[in-house]
Amino acid sequence: MKKFTFLIPVFNDWDSLNVLLGRIDQEISLFEDIFEVVVVNDGSTIKRAIKSENFKKINLIKILNLKRNLGSQRALAIGLKYLSILEKETNIILMDADGEDDPCLLKKIIDSSKNFPNKIITVNRTKRNESLVFRFMYEVHYLFTLLVTGKKVRFGNYSLINSNKLKKMLTCGDLWGAYPAAIVNNYTDIEPLFSERKKRETGNTKMNLFNLILHSLRIISVLKKRLYFISIIYILFFISIYFIYGSALFLLLIFLIILFNTLIFSISINNKEKYLNSYTKFIESVDTIK
Repeated sequence: MKKFTFLIPVFNDWDSLNVLLGRIDQEISLFEDIFEVVVVNDGSTIKRAIKSENFKKINLIKILNLKRNLGSQRALAIGLKYLSILEKETNIILMDADGEDDPCLLKKIIDSSKNFPNKIITVNRTKRNESLVFRFMYEVHYLFTLLVTGKKVRFGNYSLINSNKLKKMLTCGDLWGAYPAAIVNNYTDIEPLFSERKKRETGNTKMNLFNLILHSLRIISVLKKRLYFISIIYILFFISIYFIYGSALFLLLIFLIILFNTLIFSISINNKEKYLNSYTKFIESVDTIK
């Protein structure tokens, strides 16, 4: 028998969270393992309302109430740090509260974690249900990240990682930038699963083009060393082409590369381990409701 802890950040999406928790409880009903939930209340402005009386398999629900809204990535970082301190042996399943992470995949995730106990299980997205424009921009984000870092980041928060593997990721500032990038930057023992991203259970998505761009920049900021190395190769290539053809276009491209690297460096300054080490200062209270 193993222990599994669901880590779910939420900002005002309490209705969606209630639906998700009910579906989780249903999907894990056949397992004999221990299941708990840690909800990171990311500074919600709507009063908390979790219905817990009908759960059959979820043994315990804790809520980490943050003092202010930090965004889902940093809320997850605080949740992972919290679990690394309090839980010495648990399999952490990270999910978004909106229901876009398909609970029907949980059986496969849990079985995979038992078949590959030393691996991180990630859920790579095969299809999205947003607008055509957003799906196009997501592909641009994915391909651009691959182009400038050489790393494929096709998954989001939906994943499983054992608590005994957290130390490596928590001893640097990567997790404060973006969880998916922190995974690919620190681990190679990853077992991918594939699933389409579902529609929200209730309400409207908070992800828009601006947030997607910001998220993309944060991912690249975690992978900045790879960006710097690849940028040097691009710059040397464009310099050699410039001396052959003498076109100012190649000088412009070099300038844009340097400008982009400067932007990424400025963003990466905030990716610091000290925020994780002082994680308690972001937590207002911890509630147990089941």
